Amino acid sequence: MSDEAAYGAFEDPRPFLQRHGLRPKDSFGQNFLIAPPVAESIARAVDPRAGETVVEIGTGPGTIARMVAPRARRVIAIERDRDMVAALAADTLAANIEVLETDAAQFDYRAQCEAEPTALVGNLPYQITGKLIRAFLAPPVRWRVAVIMVQKEVALRLCAEPNGDDWGVLSVFTQAACTVERVCDASPRCFHPAPRVVSTVVALRPREVPLAEETKAFQRVVHALFAARRKTTLNGLGPACPKGREGAKAALARAGIDGQRRPETLSITELRRLTESIED
Repeated sequence: MSDEAAYGAFEDPRPFLQRHGLRPKDSFGQNFLIAPPVAESIARAVDPRAGETVVEIGTGPGTIARMVAPRARRVIAIERDRDMVAALAADTLAANIEVLETDAAQFDYRAQCEAEPTALVGNLPYQITGKLIRAFLAPPVRWRVAVIMVQKEVALRLCAEPNGDDWGVLSVFTQAACTVERVCDASPRCFHPAPRVVSTVVALRPREVPLAEETKAFQRVVHALFAARRKTTLNGLGPACPKGREGAKAALARAGIDGQRRPETLSITELRRLTESIED
């Protein structure tokens, strides 16, 4: 059997919705993927393993869950729309797909990943994208891969580099813990109904050794600096230092960082070094 054949077949969600008398709900931000090439790219990026569980965030009609199920030990398909959950229960699903009615933002990813090998996949609702990313990035990161579809502007921030307009808090915390790879884009016509934005699929993979530990001190430094990203690093760092501006000046000197630089020019390594300098 080829790798392609080992995945489940793509099933257009529109017949499923018609079969169960459902329509996409604006209140849930539902836009269902109808483009087979994008779905196949997502499944390949997840690359499910026989000994692991795949957690799908917002399964909807179960399109991706059905595709990855043949190659996974188990699929936990999270869905908070009660009507969709009932429709999935009445439909035909593989025996290893478990539909869980819950809010993906409340799911305990840490406990799941500590219990067994896990991969994550999902088309993240635009209104809670940041909250969800932070939920499953909570350290220590133990899942093997997270393949997520987000608004293109969010993907640019996830993939950004220092000294760019998109480099910021989300970039730093994500890339400190993971490598980020762009998988593919998805235009509005890839969905039913069509959203008003372009989406991008990215794959996050935990680093063997994080570039920086996301301690409370590191969070304080990063948030303080990027809240004042147009100021100098010296001026922005003051709120994160016990001794204010004088403490910031001393910490910058110990870290070997020019206080006149803008926060958006600092690398994760420099931010870590600066945090360690403040703690010293």
